[in-house]
Amino acid sequence: MKRKMKYKMNKHTLLVLTLCFLFAGYGNAQSTDNRKSSFTLEEAQEFAIENNLNIENARLDVESAVQRVRENAAMGLPQINAGAQYTNNLQLMTQLIPAEFFQGEPGTYIPVKFGTQHNATANVIANQLLFSGPYIVGLQAASTYKELTKKSLRKQEADMREAVAQSYYSILLAEAGKDAFEKNLKTMRTRLDETKAMYETGFLEETDVDQIQIAVSTLENEFIAASQLAEMSYRFLVYRMGYGLDSNIVITDSLKGIIAGLTDELLQQDFNVTNHYDYKLVDTQEKLAYLQVKMNKFEYMPTLSAYFNHQQMAMRNSFNFTDMDEQWYPATMLGFNLDIPIFASGMRRAKIGQSRIEHEKTKNTKKDLSIGLELQVSQARINFRTAYQRYLNERSNIELSQKIFDRTTIKYQSGVVSSLEMTIATEQLTGSQTGFISTMVDLLTAKLELDKSLGNL
Repeated sequence: MKRKMKYKMNKHTLLVLTLCFLFAGYGNAQSTDNRKSSFTLEEAQEFAIENNLNIENARLDVESAVQRVRENAAMGLPQINAGAQYTNNLQLMTQLIPAEFFQGEPGTYIPVKFGTQHNATANVIANQLLFSGPYIVGLQAASTYKELTKKSLRKQEADMREAVAQSYYSILLAEAGKDAFEKNLKTMRTRLDETKAMYETGFLEETDVDQIQIAVSTLENEFIAASQLAEMSYRFLVYRMGYGLDSNIVITDSLKGIIAGLTDELLQQDFNVTNHYDYKLVDTQEKLAYLQVKMNKFEYMPTLSAYFNHQQMAMRNSFNFTDMDEQWYPATMLGFNLDIPIFASGMRRAKIGQSRIEHEKTKNTKKDLSIGLELQVSQARINFRTAYQRYLNERSNIELSQKIFDRTTIKYQSGVVSSLEMTIATEQLTGSQTGFISTMVDLLTAKLELDKSLGNL
């Protein structure tokens, strides 16, 4: 009896422990992903800036440029190297010396071996660049290149904000269309049921049923297309955000909410082309092109460097280099190298000419960009005003279409109008809803383009 009770208690304890383990594991699994899952437009843009892989690569380019600056600077600092060499002369070289040097017979030679079997050398060499024109300009170019990567990162961040906004607006468009089609579809299905009932009692003809059925089928197709568009738009958004294609997110902004926050401040904002990130990028490219011309010119200047070499040499007939009683023979040298370019068959002059041409091309590109950005802002302001006016017109149209649809519905239920007129009113309302949603997206897109042209992204 006691054994059974003990067994039951053990089973109970084991069950409790197992459940605790499972719930603990579930809790841990739930807490492994603490990422935010609902986003406003601004939050989605900032998340993309932090997590998109292309932006991450642009940040790595900046880090790489920092290391390049350090590399170029280190070229002008002391360079110290140490080395060692060991030689085992398995057979010493034999030299023939005239025998008469040793009072031998003239015309004969005596073979003599020179050297020791084991030789070792250890040395330390230090080099220091004292003056180099290309090195000085190279430091400036490396620093300017770092600025270029930073400005390129800024531009890519702006492009990413624009891409995320476009995906966000696509979702809002698809969701708004889906809601509108679903609402109209529900209404028309009710009309279809009523029409079928009236046809069965003999008050309406079969054509009336067919007309309503066509309208219902069309709305069903529109609803399915909008649902699929919404799904794909979500996938594009999470991809651009770097969130993961298999993840689900919720967007919290609405079309009407975003549009309600629009003001005419953008239309009044002053534009300074030199503050635009595209202009800054090209301006830095022009600086690099100028530095390339300067570097090629400095190749005519001499280069001066110094070196220091200290050696310790040992010659042994036995391998005993660790014996401190044996002698090591030092040799120390200090020297300078002066390299003076004299004649290069016009190669340096050609390089300078090419770099000057590239510099002029970059200057022309900057001038053209400046004019283009000014025109882009002017066009973007016009597009924004036009889009806003179209939005106001479509808002009025949808209100009228809704009134016509409601009145037609009442008349249809009373038998005053035909199913054809009911279908026309439905199509008119659906078209107005689609047009209204489209103008809202066009307005937001125009606002996005104006922000980008002003350099606000």
